[in-house]
Amino acid sequence: ALKISPYSPNPDRFAPKNSLCVEHKGARRLLTIQTARKTGRAIIIECDLSTTEEAENLIGADLWVHPSMRPPLPPGEFYLDELLGLRVETQTGEDLGAIEEVLETPAHNVYVTPYAMIPGIPEFVLSTDWENRVLVVRDVPGLKIKEEA
Repeated sequence: ALKISPYSPNPDRFAPKNSLCVEHKGARRLLTIQTARKTGRAIIIECDLSTTEEAENLIGADLWVHPSMRPPLPPGEFYLDELLGLRVETQTGEDLGAIEEVLETPAHNVYVTPYAMIPGIPEFVLSTDWENRVLVVRDVPGLKIKEEA
């Protein structure tokens, strides 16, 4: 069995027959949930591991679900990983590169590109074109932290 600290509020996330991708020490493995039960804040799942040693080797592992298993979000909301790879440009058309990382801070998220760190707040983010994968931000002096080579 595995004891999991879930981040998902989805009550069906750990339902029997669902799959989880386990990533640990550079290796990935797909697990199928057989049973799950809540205990306090954690969830105990039985899955297709055959030994206690296999389970112990996964201590500290990250768990992922395929994007198709995510519940749909209301209009205007998105999952943070959907921002990765979005091209960022200023309202005047200056290219700031693609989002490589999203930093989660207590105040707000910060979108990191090779040339800028953009606060993920309406005062900076003007629009998101999901179809063309472009995020348009306010052109603020000092926003660009590094010049292109």
